[in-house]
Amino acid sequence: MIKIIKKITMITIMTAVILTSTMTPVTSNIAASSKTVLAASGYSGKIYRHWCRMRKSKSKKARTIKKLKIGTKVTVLSTSGKWRKIRVGGKTGYALKKYVYINTKAPKLKGSTYNKGKTIASFAKRFVGNPYVWGGTNLNTGADCSGFVKSVYKSFGYNLPRSSSSQRSAGRKVSYSKKQPGDLICYNGHVAIYIGKGKIVHASSRKTGIKISPRANYRKVLSVRRIVK
Repeated sequence: MIKIIKKITMITIMTAVILTSTMTPVTSNIAASSKTVLAASGYSGKIYRHWCRMRKSKSKKARTIKKLKIGTKVTVLSTSGKWRKIRVGGKTGYALKKYVYINTKAPKLKGSTYNKGKTIASFAKRFVGNPYVWGGTNLNTGADCSGFVKSVYKSFGYNLPRSSSSQRSAGRKVSYSKKQPGDLICYNGHVAIYIGKGKIVHASSRKTGIKISPRANYRKVLSVRRIVK
């Protein structure tokens, strides 16, 4: 009888261990997928392509707060996965990112080169979460690395070369230690915009789209270029 009880106890313990080990990764995956992108916030946009629903939370099963028709003006508060948090007429909710067009009208550049670069960097962060498209230059529907940089600067009246290799000669060269927000960080076959605190915003890949990376020197830096004067 004692042997039977010991066997049952051992089986119960082993089952608990197995269940715990298999459940843990699921919890961590859920946490990772819900991470909000640290993009710029509080800028204007509108609904395009198709009418959509503004929902209570980031789920197609969530309660509909309001139906939004094409052309409805919105304020974008954040980007998270496939969703954007938006405000419309005093109400706040979530809409699918693919239906929210980001305003590409850039603010005027004022002040020092540092302040001008900071304005450009903040503007570039509006488009975090939008897709990477090879050969593309559209900040909403998709751009590649150099297309993203070119279009961001074009919004401020600058005409940069099209390829990442040509952009290594744009503006003037500054040392990596003297980099400022808005400067181009040039790599072999890639280019990004420095946004400060060691971070860059760039059209990274088809998998990640336009994103913010925490380290500007995540790969060998060939050149740093300052466009603004």
